[in-house]
Amino acid sequence: MNIFIVGAGAGGRELLTVSAAERIKNADIIIGARRVAEPFKNVCDRVFFEYEARKIKNILDKNPCENAVILFSGDISFYSGAKDILKLYPDARTEPGISCVSYFCAKARVKCDDINIISAHGRECNIVSEVRRHKKTLVLLGQNPCGKLCEYGLGGAKIIAGENLSLADEKITRGRAEDFCRTEFSPLTVMLIINENYDNRFRTGIDDNEFITGSSPMTKSEVRAVSVSKLAVGESDICIDVGAGTGTVSVEAALLCPRGKVYAIEKNPDAAELIRKNALKFQTDNIEIINGEAPRALSSIPKADKAFIGGSSGNIAEIIERCECDTIVVNAVTLQTLGAATETFSRLGYDYDVTLVSTARGVKTACYDMMKAQNPVFVIRGVR
Repeated sequence: MNIFIVGAGAGGRELLTVSAAERIKNADIIIGARRVAEPFKNVCDRVFFEYEARKIKNILDKNPCENAVILFSGDISFYSGAKDILKLYPDARTEPGISCVSYFCAKARVKCDDINIISAHGRECNIVSEVRRHKKTLVLLGQNPCGKLCEYGLGGAKIIAGENLSLADEKITRGRAEDFCRTEFSPLTVMLIINENYDNRFRTGIDDNEFITGSSPMTKSEVRAVSVSKLAVGESDICIDVGAGTGTVSVEAALLCPRGKVYAIEKNPDAAELIRKNALKFQTDNIEIINGEAPRALSSIPKADKAFIGGSSGNIAEIIERCECDTIVVNAVTLQTLGAATETFSRLGYDYDVTLVSTARGVKTACYDMMKAQNPVFVIRGVR
């Protein structure tokens, strides 16, 4: 059986490549999602509406033929299910198509070589974090993101939306995010978001004065810089901040993992509200606040890569045991917490190191500048 994986283009049949059209014309069987395959029912006697790889294999097993065409919308190399078919049929022949991105950018008259491209179609996406870091972000839409952009202070971002591209009801609209908060876009929409005030810095040790603070505990910038550095957060990491306080570590970790997530655990409702306000201020939509006490609150969190424990309420051993992360960083101000953390790391097979951070800040008196000591903090890192 000859299997051809074919990109059907942005939608309209006229956008098929000549090679793709030839494969379809000579097909004994055509398989694809209904929207993609239905236009070709008059070309082939056997057309099946299916897009899941295993189900497609079942169809092919039950319907032997000489030439089978599996259709995918757009281009097979762009957010396509074709990759799953290739795992099952590595010798299948491939035919590229015209992606919605190239079609849209041509129609909207914008260049695509400097665009950050993401998909929110059927998948989780930290849209605010993406827009914060990039001047141009092109999104394959799931839900309309404009309301969320406005919530996080990005209502002024420019929007170009392309609906039902290449079809009879194609529509391209322009405006700002604040103009489209209540707009219902077609499920087949791509959206270009232009943020002239983008900020792609990866920041650690952010000045304390930049955060919204209250009476809740706060990890000071110098200690935070060392602690977050030792966490070594990756772009797509899942992180936990236990005893998050005002959310300073949560924010810095979230800035470092824009395509990951930070679960901020805080038992004090007032502090949890401060975390929410700081997440909005720093445009970190990848922070999820859990108002509860560890270790019990950890039961609702999926397995994470990194964990920071800033407050433990005397439960440090149990919290470390429940985190089950490859890297855990603990801040301790007492020898008892230091001892409990190192003993637990040793018992669980972690390699650990201890750093004592002792800093002083300059303050002004009536006539002089002098240094005022900050509380020393033990930073304990366990790595497995």
